[in-house]
Amino acid sequence: MSRADETAAQPTKTSDEAQSTDCTTLLPRRFLATASGPVTRITDHSDETTERVCADISIEYSIETLEEFATFWGFRDYRSWKRAALEALLKRQEPDAVTYAVDEDDLEEWDITVDGRVEAFVGLVETMADYTGRDPSCRDAIPHRIAARINGLTDGRQTTDDVLEEFADELHQAELWGHGAHLALLNVRHAHHEPIEQQAATLARTLSDDGGEE
Repeated sequence: MSRADETAAQPTKTSDEAQSTDCTTLLPRRFLATASGPVTRITDHSDETTERVCADISIEYSIETLEEFATFWGFRDYRSWKRAALEALLKRQEPDAVTYAVDEDDLEEWDITVDGRVEAFVGLVETMADYTGRDPSCRDAIPHRIAARINGLTDGRQTTDDVLEEFADELHQAELWGHGAHLALLNVRHAHHEPIEQQAATLARTLSDDGGEE
């Protein structure tokens, strides 16, 4: 089988499509999932034949709603986080009549990262704080811990900085998540006049190591 290079393009969503359900909560700034690696591309043709081709694909997927953020946030504690994240991304990319299969050997070759700017994390928490007035049943679509943070924000038990720090602290060491979470953590702690020199030095070393691997 030949190996091809291709890019799995993300379909453009209109504003109407993005708000197609009452329980979809748009974020003011997106997070971005990027992934690349080998797959077996399986295509079912109209003549009932099936074609299998080995391919290297690249994926860019914008995470634009609270509910999708919650999905990828949830992968942080998975033992098989890479498999879970990849399956979620491939599910969103597969065109009609095409599926992608990834075996365990190919999975090791995949690079997958979800990241966002500090402003994306701030926008996430601000969106949660403005969640009042929505149908309470919509919270069934997000994990209990995130729903609890929404409750804490809307009833005044937590501040936006409290929740921002919780998210950033959870994600900055997760293998799936990029450096934006660490920057968000440093930003909120610096705003509270907490010492950040050691954490900043750790991040600087990590960035230097990552640059040396490229």
